[in-house]
Amino acid sequence: MAYRKKEIDSLMEYLGSFELKDFNADERSNYLNVSLDRFLKTLEVFPEGINEKSRVLELGANPYFMSLLMLRKYGCRLEYANFFGEGRFKSDVEVLTSGRFGETHRFRFGHFNVERERFPYRDGSFDLVLFCEIIEHLTMDPVHPLVQINRILRDGGHMVITTPNVLRHDNLRKLIMGKNVHDHYSGYGPYGRHNREYTPAELRDLVEALGFRVERLYTKVTGAINVQGLTIKRFRGLMQLLTTRNRGSNIFMLARKVADAEPVYPRWLFESMHETSGSKAKAKPKKKRKR
Repeated sequence: MAYRKKEIDSLMEYLGSFELKDFNADERSNYLNVSLDRFLKTLEVFPEGINEKSRVLELGANPYFMSLLMLRKYGCRLEYANFFGEGRFKSDVEVLTSGRFGETHRFRFGHFNVERERFPYRDGSFDLVLFCEIIEHLTMDPVHPLVQINRILRDGGHMVITTPNVLRHDNLRKLIMGKNVHDHYSGYGPYGRHNREYTPAELRDLVEALGFRVERLYTKVTGAINVQGLTIKRFRGLMQLLTTRNRGSNIFMLARKVADAEPVYPRWLFESMHETSGSKAKAKPKKKRKR
């Protein structure tokens, strides 16, 4: 869906009007400016049938821009989860207020580390789980949260993943120019940086080994290509790389639960940590219930 400038401006005004305690206003505004296009593209990958009765879990919900958009578009039964670090957890409720639009929202959230802890939700209790801009931040075990998401989804429920694309144009340009593509160290600690980014094919292989079937998978091209300082030879090499598919800045995936999952640690992703089952390993087939 293409949004008109007037619609974008209206959404920017609406989302930007909310105040969130203990969240720097300038940082929040900059994040919204950079990320609104991605939020809208994320909504486009949602499965059909999401409505006010759907139970949806948003992992990493803070600062709640996606939450507000989902409430506005679907009115679904939303639950939220965050992780602010060990020993930093103070409250399980955050309040957003907009004086301009006369709205106040109280977001009660679960606080847990998605790659270490069991999610505090019952089996099969959600229709949709959002796992957006999180997997690239994990330090040890992306398999654990995917198995937990599988567990809490109902049969046939959906998961939406968004994450930066390691094959994006900007990374290829940097490599051709002899620059580093890895993320900076962060003052927010190990979870403040991108620790492992994925190709679209890798992400598909990982989720399909854990009880999901990918229904939609694409990347989105954003931004202009900066060719300043490139030689003709390097420029031709860059153009050849950029004409290949899957060079967008972010990966967008919709996957459906088709089987229960047990941990599978593929050799292409893990080393010296787990007994791996190989990249072709599949999730354990779901047993049929006797009637």
